Amino acid sequence: MLGVVKISRKSKDIITMGFALFAIFFGAGNLIFPPYLGVVSGSNYLKAMGGFLLTDPVLPVLGVIVTASLGGRAEDLGKRVSPNFSKILSAIAILAIGPFFAVPRTAATTHDIAVSQIFPSLPLWVTSTLFFVVTIIFCLNESNVVSYIGNLLTPSLLIVLALIIIKCIIHPIGPVKVIADENFFLRGFTEGYQTMDALGAALMAGIVKTDVLRRGYKDPKEQLNIMVKVGIVCFILLAFVYGGLTYIGATASGMYTADTERVTVLLGTVASLFGEIGKIVIGIGVSLACLTTSVGLTATCGNFFESVSNGKLKYKYVVLASAGVSVILSLLGVEGLISLAVPILLTIYPVIIVLIIMSIFDKQIKYSETYVGGVVGAFIPSLIQSLNMSFNILEGPANFVTSLPLKSYGFEWLIPVIISTSLFTIYGMVKNKKTIAN
Repeated sequence: MLGVVKISRKSKDIITMGFALFAIFFGAGNLIFPPYLGVVSGSNYLKAMGGFLLTDPVLPVLGVIVTASLGGRAEDLGKRVSPNFSKILSAIAILAIGPFFAVPRTAATTHDIAVSQIFPSLPLWVTSTLFFVVTIIFCLNESNVVSYIGNLLTPSLLIVLALIIIKCIIHPIGPVKVIADENFFLRGFTEGYQTMDALGAALMAGIVKTDVLRRGYKDPKEQLNIMVKVGIVCFILLAFVYGGLTYIGATASGMYTADTERVTVLLGTVASLFGEIGKIVIGIGVSLACLTTSVGLTATCGNFFESVSNGKLKYKYVVLASAGVSVILSLLGVEGLISLAVPILLTIYPVIIVLIIMSIFDKQIKYSETYVGGVVGAFIPSLIQSLNMSFNILEGPANFVTSLPLKSYGFEWLIPVIISTSLFTIYGMVKNKKTIAN
């Protein structure tokens, strides 16, 4: 007689934390962007999917693992540039993925896709207020945030998403439209910026590290091993869901165009699969996805600012303030928040990418000036393009940046990074020799 397979406590913890990390990463943007990407890319959806998956989940999960190897704190990523830089970068990231952009978008998306389908006359501010009251209730029970998300909310979310994806695989919405290749890899790569997950990678590592400690794992090697496995669980779940949602969009590419709003695409595709009941199905999915992300990011925001302020900014008050700001900004709506976020994301994402990649080789990088060079090389061309996009200035320099090699892959900043890194490394070598000589 076959015995019942027993799962160890560590394995259960890894699964719970992996599910929680997936749910925190997988929010409003993650749900609405892949189907739209499938629609605009049509027969090129695999290329677009590849670009998207590189930005998310490869980059954020890699960021979590790298940060864990550096110490597990949010400010560990970028600390070799300078401690103050790492804190400022972390603060910008948590504000972007927290109360300024990503968290308000969770409430706005919940309203557009879930609430307004059932209660069309209910105003957005009512939905947002109630949404963030629930967020606060979860967050104020700080010690159980990860368990709530990993054991209760995430399994429900995965069931809903799996039903949608499997239904489309068995009964596709329609034939995939043949569309000429217009560098959809780049489109997918930059569309993945909007999920903002890589910005939160170091911060997510911090909240997982805190939960690892809370569960009683004290040995540093064991902590790193657990966090790597948590990242792998998260990666598998994210890749499955993103791939499935992009495919769903591709099967609806004959129904919609690039001018169709992302929310409309998501609602329409699910309605095509499930009919009127699709409104309820996607409403449940959206509400769960958005709530898990809102709870996770708001709790992370509270933990971060309490930590960097050495307790002067209390977790509870940061959570309340974050929720208040999120209610106000959510009134801009989904598309308004997306437009507002684009220039900032185009500026900061290359910096995060460079720091994550360089940190993989942290032990081999001898001079901290090398990190400084990488950050400078990524930041300047990205800032130039963002300023030109937002204020129509620096057109000449912006045109030069867009003419650089690898622009078609979204890596126009790579050559400046290589040049700047080399120059700063040489400076570091000279500086080190002078220090030794003195």
